[in-house]
Amino acid sequence: MKVTSATAVLIVDHVEATRDFFLKVGYEVMFSIPDGTQIGFVGLGKDGAQVMVESRGNSHEGATFQALSKESRRAVLFIEVDNLEVVISCLEGQKVVAPRHTTFYKSDELTYEEPGGNLITFARFDR
Repeated sequence: MKVTSATAVLIVDHVEATRDFFLKVGYEVMFSIPDGTQIGFVGLGKDGAQVMVESRGNSHEGATFQALSKESRRAVLFIEVDNLEVVISCLEGQKVVAPRHTTFYKSDELTYEEPGGNLITFARFDR
């Protein structure tokens, strides 16, 4: 078996706010699917990295997934970048839940809570 891709799907109450969080650091909307008067699902990409954002209880999903998504807990997404200063500048004013620090595995990183409640860690490694 060969894995060709793995993409995180963040389950949130309001897709638009989380989409805008990622747009601030240069992600682009690849596709957007409405669900009633709001966006129900959006795919975002930057430099070959992708993330998808879906609304809780999205009506396009089957009943089982709708129910499970309403119980969804927060996820943690780890994004490696080459310039942490740019991220910090782009996300000025956003909620930081783990201030910038150097980890035991030698990563310079910090973690934000995006508007949907998920944790997004941006990390830079010296290589």
